[in-house]
Amino acid sequence: MLKFRSLSRVCALALLVVCFWTGVVAAISPEPDHITLTWTKDPRTTQTITWRTDTTVTAGQVRFYEIANDTLPLPQILIVTASTSLLETPAGNMNIHSATLNGLMPGKRYRYQVGDGETWSGDFSFSTEPLQADSFKFLVFGDSQSVDYGVWRATLHRAYQANSDAAFFTNVGDLVDVGQDYMEWEAWFAAVSGVVENLGIMPVTGNHEDYTPDRAFSRPEFFSAQFMLPDNGPAGLKRQVYSFDYGDVHFVILDSQEGEQRSFIPDMLERQREWLAADLAATQKKWKLAFIHRPLYGNKPSGVNENIRQAFAPVFDQYNVDLVFTAHDHVVARTFPLYNGEVIESPCRGTIYAATGRSGTKTYTNVSAKEWNTFFYNPVEEPTYLVVSVNGGKLQVKAFTQSGELIDEWAIDKAPVGPES
Repeated sequence: MLKFRSLSRVCALALLVVCFWTGVVAAISPEPDHITLTWTKDPRTTQTITWRTDTTVTAGQVRFYEIANDTLPLPQILIVTASTSLLETPAGNMNIHSATLNGLMPGKRYRYQVGDGETWSGDFSFSTEPLQADSFKFLVFGDSQSVDYGVWRATLHRAYQANSDAAFFTNVGDLVDVGQDYMEWEAWFAAVSGVVENLGIMPVTGNHEDYTPDRAFSRPEFFSAQFMLPDNGPAGLKRQVYSFDYGDVHFVILDSQEGEQRSFIPDMLERQREWLAADLAATQKKWKLAFIHRPLYGNKPSGVNENIRQAFAPVFDQYNVDLVFTAHDHVVARTFPLYNGEVIESPCRGTIYAATGRSGTKTYTNVSAKEWNTFFYNPVEEPTYLVVSVNGGKLQVKAFTQSGELIDEWAIDKAPVGPES
């Protein structure tokens, strides 16, 4: 099979390892790094690829081809020009390059490299969504913020090794501990290297993305600069709030940081509420899943986040959102099906709120099961992750520890049933 020729990446990888273990910022070089897959458009026919270089590289390209059967003629290599923007950080200035590949074929795998036309990355690959994605899985990680991002690295890589057929993954906020400290992002990207070049990420902002090193509040500027995401959200919150479809699932990503963002966007919850109602009203997908960092029904002493609950729970009820994934409390937990704040019997007529655990180093001891929980687990011993499988009318969730122990398993089955009695 045809492969690209690329420069040796030994030095770059060595720098990443140093950054990953010590927190020391790696030297920014002309060679591409922080290569990340996301979607900004239809996953069946597009792929967005983003990467970083130093500021001497002022233009970027992606070269790619469809991976075909070895018996077929050599594939045609296509080239797409990237957009380039300057990102200024205390760790040094850098250029962020991003390109969206359009006109791809559904259900195909592509090999690609990024570079400037002369210097190229190693070669990686991605898959487009099949035309009929009736069955697929994705991975969900809670807070990856860490004092040692080696823990987050181990959680992600072990989950990926055990689920190499996943379509994508998400991190439900607090990717890093201090969002406006670029050293944290260096460590985070070093940890995810080896996965995000081949498996797409559709992340969520958390409250820690809004913190500066002196613990003041900020817009999540480094998050938004590095993750190219759909810009279909409400005004002022694009790429922090967005939605996309994969298979027969509609995914909605929300921003719960109304406390941190109040001085920047005072009406951010109202903007999202109106947008969310319109977004959910427009979808015809069988499954509706939402992701939000702070829980509506949490496990810290305060329990309910009342402002967030009032903003979003009635909309979830009105449009029959099946499942809301949350983070922030660093526990694995799930509620009974809830409608109008009350427990109901059928998950097909209510919403389950599932806390996604922690994938980094931070744990809490002041958390506990609440009256709305049907399952609760505090992962103080090792991190966790979720595997979500969709198969037609059945959605299954499994929670694992980093070492692979199954700690919870449950499903929602939308098989046809008789009329409600």
